[in-house]
Amino acid sequence: MNLRPVVSAALLALFAAACQPAAEPPAASDPASVPDQAAAPAGDSQLASFKTGEFERLDLEFGPSEGLSAPTTAFTDEAGASHTFKQFEGKILVYNIWAEWCGPCVTEMPSLARLQKAFDGKDVAVVPVAYGYGQGVTRETTLAKFRELVGQDLPFFFDGEQVLQSEAKTGALPATIIYDKTGKEVARLTVPAEWDSPQAVAIVQAVLDGKR
Repeated sequence: MNLRPVVSAALLALFAAACQPAAEPPAASDPASVPDQAAAPAGDSQLASFKTGEFERLDLEFGPSEGLSAPTTAFTDEAGASHTFKQFEGKILVYNIWAEWCGPCVTEMPSLARLQKAFDGKDVAVVPVAYGYGQGVTRETTLAKFRELVGQDLPFFFDGEQVLQSEAKTGALPATIIYDKTGKEVARLTVPAEWDSPQAVAIVQAVLDGKR
């Protein structure tokens, strides 16, 4: 008996409360929406100063001390071809877990596409992988929803085996996990956010600059 989907489904149930709308994000024109790095509080993580506003729940526990790596299980693209996160090594990986039936996931998806555009030409890969669980959910139905949301601005990937979340140690929807260029986790957020806000862009830029 294959217990992987059962385990993933159980984790998803435990964290179902995370699939809730985020609080209204800070206005992009507000200088306070981006933390002042010079005034960063003391702590183990150089990213601690970003834990404000809609990123107050930014989780740094799985970062340098834990050394949690990106999942290794394969997932598929729209044609069914197999991929792994290994192909993104050498880039900052922004792994987003979403589902077509998760309202907050759908709401934040266009902002992830805009985040990728903000780092056009840089070593940043925004990689949403759809959670392939739910009645009537298939790669085809999820792809149709994805194209409606972001067109061709992001690559489409699908986790039909429903195991990546277990490897990433989360069952939350949506969840966004940031890995450094070596594939080690730096930070995660398990609530929706505006990923093209000045604060979000600053977080990713900080990781790109080598902060942990």
